[in-house]
Amino acid sequence: MVRATIVVALLNFDQFPRLIARGFVVTAVLLAVPLILHEVLRPASRARVVVFWVLVLFGVLALPGITRSPESEYGQQKFFLLVTLTMAAALAVAVLRGPRDVEMFAVVFVVSGLVLAVAALTGDSEGGRASGFGSNPIWLARAVGAALVALTWLYLRRRLSAWPAALLAAILLLGLIATGSRGPLLATVVAMFFLVLAGLRLKIRQVRREWVGLTLMGALVLVVAALPSLLPPRVYALVVDPSEELFGSARAGMREATTPIIAENPGGIGYGNWGDYSGMAVYRYPHNLWLELPAEAGWLVGGVFVLAVLAVAFGLWVVSRREPAAGLVLGLLAFYAVAVSTSGDINGDRPLFVVLALGVLLLAGARARAAGGRPGAVGARRQARAGAWGSMSPSRPPSGRGLWEHAGRARALG
Repeated sequence: MVRATIVVALLNFDQFPRLIARGFVVTAVLLAVPLILHEVLRPASRARVVVFWVLVLFGVLALPGITRSPESEYGQQKFFLLVTLTMAAALAVAVLRGPRDVEMFAVVFVVSGLVLAVAALTGDSEGGRASGFGSNPIWLARAVGAALVALTWLYLRRRLSAWPAALLAAILLLGLIATGSRGPLLATVVAMFFLVLAGLRLKIRQVRREWVGLTLMGALVLVVAALPSLLPPRVYALVVDPSEELFGSARAGMREATTPIIAENPGGIGYGNWGDYSGMAVYRYPHNLWLELPAEAGWLVGGVFVLAVLAVAFGLWVVSRREPAAGLVLGLLAFYAVAVSTSGDINGDRPLFVVLALGVLLLAGARARAAGGRPGAVGARRQARAGAWGSMSPSRPPSGRGLWEHAGRARALG
């Protein structure tokens, strides 16, 4: 429980009142540091793999900020948070020991999402959009939508019966809709399909709950299509005329402004400089991580990050046939991959890095189990084979001690 709470606290701390959020961060970091050190030193731990790849990824992401110091105050703050808080949240995944801890992470994540959903439904709103404890409606929607994905996974894993799961899902869905955030809502729908597909892949013959999930999702889509007036105005506008959001909104203007920046600057323009180059300084960043990274960090860094996401997603899809927790992480990865394309800068997209680290953790465990159930099993078997062949080799005579022991065993048998 403590390990899962550390990761969730670093994921959702900024959705709570400022004083509580600071307490979450400080407590989580103080608990995470000794636990990570313990896990790194533990022989049968996957923490070393997680820490190594997180440091490699953030080393690549930090290169543009090291070779070209950020010029603006926003750029300096952005780079500082990237190599501190955002990296720390991803490193915190190393405290989790495997699928059981990932399942507990899902439970704590759902509890956090339920608290935020209730706050969204009962708290104040800004312009008709729920803000929970005063956070950004988009960040609030992400936390609630991802919790809905985790809840669905727990239901598919038979950790919850139908009626409690339906009640909790209704609270989360209503809280998500109350935020009026369209990107996280779309991300939730996409993630649900990936989650159900992973469940179908895992349980080829026992798929009743997966088909129930698909049926309910299809019914929900039909209801929304038939009665879009039930939705909040912003979501209603997206359902009725999605072309307006795709081609006539501010985000469409950001995409049009970012494309030539990427084409003309293969090495990137530096962290925090998008506003100056795009002429849209009021926004400061393009609200799309897939555009922000190649524009500010360059083609190489952006390409490496895209390849990392694809590699982890592919690995999770492969192991989802035998590893249930892979379905959860794959669903969350799909959720955040869509969510980061509609809002947030690289630090606001912190959950995506955490989910990538979760994927590395599960892939490392799956590889170790395939190799014999523990790290180093492959090397141990190779050494054993080498020893066996060496003892049989005529070019390596046995030692005197070996002959003496062999003769003793022969006498005992005789």
